[in-house]
Amino acid sequence: MTSILVISEIFWPEGGGAELATFLILDMLAKHNFDITVVTGTKSPAKIRGVKYYITPYLRATNRVVRWVNMGLLRRDERFEEMLSKHNILYIPLAAYPLIPLAKRNELKVVVHLHNYAPIRYSSIKYYFESETLDVIKEFRYAVFHEFFIQKSVSRVLLCPISYTLYLQSKKWISKADKVVCVSRRQAEIIADQAPELRDKIEVVYNPLPPKTINAEPRKELDNTPTFLYVGGDSYVKGFHILLQALSKLGKQGVKARFILTNRYSPRSLEILKQLSDRYGNLEIQVLGRIEYSRLIELHRKAWALLFPSIWEEPLPYAVIEASLLGTIPIASKVGGVLELLAGSPASGFLFAPGNVEELADKVLLLINNKNTDVIRELGYDIRDHIAKVFNLRTIESQILRVFTEE
Repeated sequence: MTSILVISEIFWPEGGGAELATFLILDMLAKHNFDITVVTGTKSPAKIRGVKYYITPYLRATNRVVRWVNMGLLRRDERFEEMLSKHNILYIPLAAYPLIPLAKRNELKVVVHLHNYAPIRYSSIKYYFESETLDVIKEFRYAVFHEFFIQKSVSRVLLCPISYTLYLQSKKWISKADKVVCVSRRQAEIIADQAPELRDKIEVVYNPLPPKTINAEPRKELDNTPTFLYVGGDSYVKGFHILLQALSKLGKQGVKARFILTNRYSPRSLEILKQLSDRYGNLEIQVLGRIEYSRLIELHRKAWALLFPSIWEEPLPYAVIEASLLGTIPIASKVGGVLELLAGSPASGFLFAPGNVEELADKVLLLINNKNTDVIRELGYDIRDHIAKVFNLRTIESQILRVFTEE
């Protein structure tokens, strides 16, 4: 029997799209009678029938340096050593790359699943405005930029020289993997171009679709108030600053619409949103913060569109997939796998250049000016039909099985 040891620092329901994908993939493998053990730092991981769990504080790391130290401690954990000896595949869906040399010494097959750009970027993020290739000096500057402006951590900036050295080492570790799974062709092209040593190891496999969205008929309950959903929090990489500028532009034009915002927001971001709401009474801005997944599905019933102004090459954004499956029109930036998902669908007319505030506002106005909720509802259903065809469950399942069974 094929036995898989999964090292996932965080596990669903913690995390986001990558963690959801890992959960769905393991659930699929468990139904095919794979012997699976999950090692995680999440205290209450979502349970999959037949899967064993080992919860350890060694995986509750906050940065690359601490993670590297903790991985060293985990390697010396007697129970972990025993688990490693009883499995023949090491599966890494997040960033447990320091364990790859140990797995190879123990003759385990190593499968690395990339939901980002870890082999080619310090931050694992490739911005749309970056050069395709970076020299060491530019890349180190981006590293400092990421730790100071994105992570907002002076301590992480101070640790940057060590952390950057470990990043360079992690690239070598990843190159030792037997299989590297990318989740879109666009992501695979970028990584293969900049890390040619991985080219022959890459397999492109779309993430499985969330059952709550693929198995349910979309029930749209649209009213006459144009309603837009944004789920990115105040994240820079998710384009929160682009959203703010677009809201200000729409407010100045007297546009009447409702904007529902979920995920995490700092007190400063909440204050900015309140100021926008106070300044432009025509904009109804609702900030719900972090919500349950089931609640998010409910919000899609009243949403005309999803606003997705991301500024990085999103490999395969679940937010866009979920919106499309639930009949919510994605107004999304042309990054990463977004074009791959929506090309040839009615949603292609609502895509905009990343970072282009004017174009985002124009796409919102295009939908608002339609005013016919029946037309908007039918448009959303047409997009759902398109996405359902793109994601063939049997094909995805066979590809996943091949990754874990091929020598």
